[in-house]
Amino acid sequence: MIKDIPQELLKAFTEEGHYYTSYPSLNHWTEDFKHPQYMRALSSFIGANKPLHLYLHIPFCAKLCFYCICNIVISNDRAKIQHFLDQMLKEIDLLHWAYPYPNIKEIQFGGGTPSHLDQKQFKQLCDKLNELVDLKSLDEVAMEIDPRTVTQDDLRHYASLGVTRISFGIQDFDPEVQKAINRVQPPEMIDALLTDTRSLFRGVNFDLLYGLPLQSLDTIQKTIDKVLQFKPDRITLLKYCHAPDVRRHMKLIKESDLPQNLSEMFVHIVQTLLDAGYVWVGLDHFALPSDSLAVAVSRGTVGRTFNGFTPGRVRDMIGIGPTTTGAFGRTYCQAQYELTEYYRSIAKGEFPILRGYTLSDEDLARREVIFSLMCNQFADPDPTFFEKELNTLSRMPQLVKIERGHVTVTEHGRVLLRNICKVFDNKDVRPEHHKIAQKSIVRRVA
Repeated sequence: MIKDIPQELLKAFTEEGHYYTSYPSLNHWTEDFKHPQYMRALSSFIGANKPLHLYLHIPFCAKLCFYCICNIVISNDRAKIQHFLDQMLKEIDLLHWAYPYPNIKEIQFGGGTPSHLDQKQFKQLCDKLNELVDLKSLDEVAMEIDPRTVTQDDLRHYASLGVTRISFGIQDFDPEVQKAINRVQPPEMIDALLTDTRSLFRGVNFDLLYGLPLQSLDTIQKTIDKVLQFKPDRITLLKYCHAPDVRRHMKLIKESDLPQNLSEMFVHIVQTLLDAGYVWVGLDHFALPSDSLAVAVSRGTVGRTFNGFTPGRVRDMIGIGPTTTGAFGRTYCQAQYELTEYYRSIAKGEFPILRGYTLSDEDLARREVIFSLMCNQFADPDPTFFEKELNTLSRMPQLVKIERGHVTVTEHGRVLLRNICKVFDNKDVRPEHHKIAQKSIVRRVA
């Protein structure tokens, strides 16, 4: 069982390292990749007509959560939010012009808090997207929700426009922890929202964080007990990243309140979810057996994108909005962080590209192995090309099994999956790189 993992192995759990939502990781991308390079990459990709995931980043939030490391703007000024939306609609027009018939299969609204758009604004956005693709024909339309700022009527509105999956940023249910992170949302609030509306959606996700101030194994267990009462279709379990030098508002969290036993917390939560019948996906995702993500585990088709683990229906991704990341073909790219720069690019009729990267053949080979390990816990690396890496792994019998070059991650190795993948990462990894990567995070924390 996972809970029986030896303590000596857990010492490596909190080592610095990437979560490999891409390879090479974002800190290796270069700023000589701008709109012209993006257009050339897009043009070469269009002919492939591969299925696409479209991610839209709405940076506005109604309130500041002290733990948040995402690119956000705290504002309740409807005119300011509308101005942003007007520019985003223009960027969608740019995409439509550059890529007239994109084979979009999935859409995700993230942020920030996309539910901070009012009903009229969200309909504007959906109407524009319907010029690209019929939202109601897609495999999935997902949306992040801040439960503190929506009503049942809002949820019905989202469903009527084609949203099929909603994700609540729960983080923790303990009242004292919620106060410490400035996100008070009791379980009763979630229950009131989902009553009579849950059946409108194919899936409900809960995002949870461990490592938050005032958390303990006892409070974590009580939170998980409450989560299991709701029985969300998926759970994403992320580690709080305390980086006050990157996000100054994190200084509002007392470092003395942060728990130190993160590896124990992670193992405890994983074991509890497994005992409750959830399927473990990759490193930090969990799904009910009937969910498409769990089905993908049984089929060996799990995928990896900047938004986490996916059922693998779509491998290529295009981003719309500030800080969004794209990954299609051999290309990685990221949009501008600052709204002023974002607006300036849109005004010039250009995609707001800040930086990018073109993968080499070696990059592709390493990414394939790393993603295979992350998604399905096995890989078949070329024994000639990866001789050094296989020799290194052979000295980790508690983490992996190697038979005829075939690498399989052990049950205990799942906990140290990042450390295993790091063996195949030949890029220079230094602490300052992690600060760059942290500053660029656009992971969903609604």
